Order: sequence, then C-alpha cells, then structure tokens
Amino acid sequence: MNNLNLLTGRAINILAAPKPLPGEVTDAIDTVKLWVQGIGGGVAVIGLLILAISLFFANRHGQGQEFMGKVGWWIAGAVLFGLAGVIAPIFLGF
Repeated sequence: MNNLNLLTGRAINILAAPKPLPGEVTDAIDTVKLWVQGIGGGVAVIGLLILAISLFFANRHGQGQEFMGKVGWWIAGAVLFGLAGVIAPIFLGF
C-alpha cells in the first residue's frame, strides 16, 4: 500500500472514534435543551393564540387570504423548531 492509503485509513479511524462528554456536561446540555423546548413551545402556543384572534378579525373584515400567509409562516416555524432537536446534533457533532 502506498502512503496515501495508510494516512487516509488512519484519518478515518481517528474520526470514527467518538469521545463521550463528561456526565456533568451532558446533564447541562439536556437542561438547556429542556428549557429551550419549553420556552419555544410556549411561544408557539402564544403565537397560535394570536393567530386565532387575528383570524377572528380578518374573517370579520373579509381578509382571510392575508391570514393564510401568516398561518403558513407559523407552520414553517413550528416545523423548524420541532426539527431543531434532530438537526442540531448533526452540526454539533453529538
């Protein structure tokens, strides 16, 4: 084998061996994730309530089309927030 194959083989072996974080760090990360999820979920519910109130007034004035644009943004934000827990570890390397 040539030297390049030996170096790439070693590099792959080095990258494939994860090192776990200490218990205190993972507990702290879990606590932060819990707080962020709780606050984000609360903000999403408050946003949905605000959208429901604006639907009432939009329907009263016959402006339902503008409301649907707001609902689309809310759904996109809720989906992105829901997937953040899955996407973040990819970038953070957990």
